[in-house]
Amino acid sequence: MLDDPRFHGTERHRKLLRYLVDEFFAGRSGAVKAYTIAIDVFARPSSFDPATDPIVRVEASRLRAALAQYYEALGDEAAVRIELPKGNYVPLFVKAEDGSPRSLPAPPTVAHAAPDVAVQIEAVAASSAPRQMPVGKLAMAGLGILVMAAAFYAAVPIQFPWQPVLSEKPTVIVDVKAASTIGTGQNNRAGDDLVHALSQFSSVRTLAQDPVAGVDVAAVTGWVAPKAVVRLAGSKEYRLSIDASVAKGNLELAWQVVDPQSKEALRSGAERAPLSPGDAEEIQQALLVKLARVLAGENGVIISLEAARQIAEPSLGYGCVLQANMALTRSDGENLSGALSCLERSLAYRANDADVSASLAMVLVATGEAAASPVVGNRALKLADRAVALAPQASESYVAQMMARFAAGDSEAAFLSGQRASALNPLDEAISAKLGLLQYVSGHWLEGVRLARLAEENAEYLHHDAALTLALDAYRERRYEEALLRVRQLANASDHAVNLLRLAVAGQLGLTEEATSALDEVRALKGGAELSLLPGPLGRGYAPELSALIEDGLGKAAVGLAGHL
Repeated sequence: MLDDPRFHGTERHRKLLRYLVDEFFAGRSGAVKAYTIAIDVFARPSSFDPATDPIVRVEASRLRAALAQYYEALGDEAAVRIELPKGNYVPLFVKAEDGSPRSLPAPPTVAHAAPDVAVQIEAVAASSAPRQMPVGKLAMAGLGILVMAAAFYAAVPIQFPWQPVLSEKPTVIVDVKAASTIGTGQNNRAGDDLVHALSQFSSVRTLAQDPVAGVDVAAVTGWVAPKAVVRLAGSKEYRLSIDASVAKGNLELAWQVVDPQSKEALRSGAERAPLSPGDAEEIQQALLVKLARVLAGENGVIISLEAARQIAEPSLGYGCVLQANMALTRSDGENLSGALSCLERSLAYRANDADVSASLAMVLVATGEAAASPVVGNRALKLADRAVALAPQASESYVAQMMARFAAGDSEAAFLSGQRASALNPLDEAISAKLGLLQYVSGHWLEGVRLARLAEENAEYLHHDAALTLALDAYRERRYEEALLRVRQLANASDHAVNLLRLAVAGQLGLTEEATSALDEVRALKGGAELSLLPGPLGRGYAPELSALIEDGLGKAAVGLAGHL
């Protein structure tokens, strides 16, 4: 039909028709609403409200008219018609026979195997047949329908690449070698301590090698299972082998991440520390904490491996969470938009996924939509609250709640959520960095700097929020050279907050070339907007003193650039 020149539908009509038919045969018509159509077909933002934007209703009505016109042009050639009844978005397939149309609906789900689906279709076809139809003719018609349906359903995974591939967070299996120069007992303790440290990170699911039957030592919530642990479908497994040893006065933890399926060694390394008499256990524990950060932290080894896998083999679910985390870490506006769409689709399949709900809330805040629209802000807060209800022991749920509450203007409640997140996972420096930035821009200077320095001290990598906090502090204290150095380290064309601060610093120092470069990046994001601390994820919550200082620098930059623009 779409290739037939007699079908005069617009490109929008074609996209909508293909989407509705594909969702029908994928068994997802029940989940198709005006909201999902607006996002998936017409690229509307997540703040879409069908009550104020009638695009879906209007285009569906026009599609019905285009279909009617097409079948009128076909006349008797139309053996099967596609109809779109008013009041829903479920297409109806109607077969014309002897002038009497009869509908041939597909079953509501494709969760069964193809033979079962075909049997259901045959039964529906038989039950809807005209009473006067001869038995032999009915049998032939039913057989034809069965064959066509079975062939169609067998081809679905190939024809429809958007059939959802749902992924789970990766599973890390900790395997501690028994042989060790510091004793088997100490090595066993190392395994227990590492499992405990890794389990505090919401980004991974951790299992001990050969767990005791009936106990899931890796569940993030600490839940005790009534039966042996089950490997989750869609969760990539990594085997982590560690070996503790003492050599030349140093305690060393050698580690290796292996793919259990291919046996390929993916990453390896060693953590070392000088060993003093009597403190081997304390030093080993400190090394294990460091190793946990290296593996499961914001830019950790396991997270990096999973991110690379997601790029090669995109998936919904945890794959979208990874995509969002990468975009949030880099303040990447373009990828944030992609992550937003990915998370919305994941939520349609997994309404009770705490990780997806938390990530979606954070993306809505980071894009500025939550601050710009009360409707979106309220949705972000509800998503974060739901994540907390679903996973009350996951630090990421509280981080999302912190960000959503701050965007809503409730800074004190946001700080409480951040403190809860930090208590659940004191090893994750990213939490301290995020909480420190929000504390600082709100005017809690000392606490903000303390948390930023704590994050900077523990981090294996430069953390954006900690570095931005310290850059803001240097600027507020009029240490402009230091502030400039720090914002240059954070240089990112899509980071509005950093570019504004860089522009303000350049204004204070009278650096025309630096100011021009920063201004170009600000305007690339915000168009020809005035130089101002525009509302955004952070802008609305800046303390008056800090806002005034930044506005002062922006004003000086504007004066300095007046003769050069």
